[in-house]
Amino acid sequence: MKAPLTTSIVSLLLCLSLSTGAAETSSPTFQVTHSSDLNWMPVPDGLGAEFAVVHGNPAESGVYVLRVRFPAGVMDTPHFHSQDRHVTVIEGSWYAGIGDAFDPATAKEITAGGYMFHPAGAAHWDGARGDTDTVVQIIGNGPVDSEQSNSGEAMWVRVHE
Repeated sequence: MKAPLTTSIVSLLLCLSLSTGAAETSSPTFQVTHSSDLNWMPVPDGLGAEFAVVHGNPAESGVYVLRVRFPAGVMDTPHFHSQDRHVTVIEGSWYAGIGDAFDPATAKEITAGGYMFHPAGAAHWDGARGDTDTVVQIIGNGPVDSEQSNSGEAMWVRVHE
């Protein structure tokens, strides 16, 4: 009985070795995107907010990466997404709040390098409450939908001029 077990172990190691060798010879595709290469597009009715797709497509299956630029004093009102999202502040200070009640004065400041997790279906609101523009990077899995928490409410508002 020991011989078949030894033979099985040797066969398994040989298979692992061959599969590892095959993985090492494949050529993965890398993507490098410089900030200057981003194609910024206006957010519809976004009061000057813009977005850029860095990778993927949020309307399709798979991982996507977006950047959103909020002009100073512009925030979005309570909404939620159908999928989890991971948000990292790239530039400036981003202000975020949770729940269906929009109150910019209670928004928590997240500075450049900071991170916030948005669970699917959880209402939140956010933006550049301060005096400088803010850029965030959003990572998620598509397809994703966004929906206003309070129907009839404007999606984007100016909190100061």
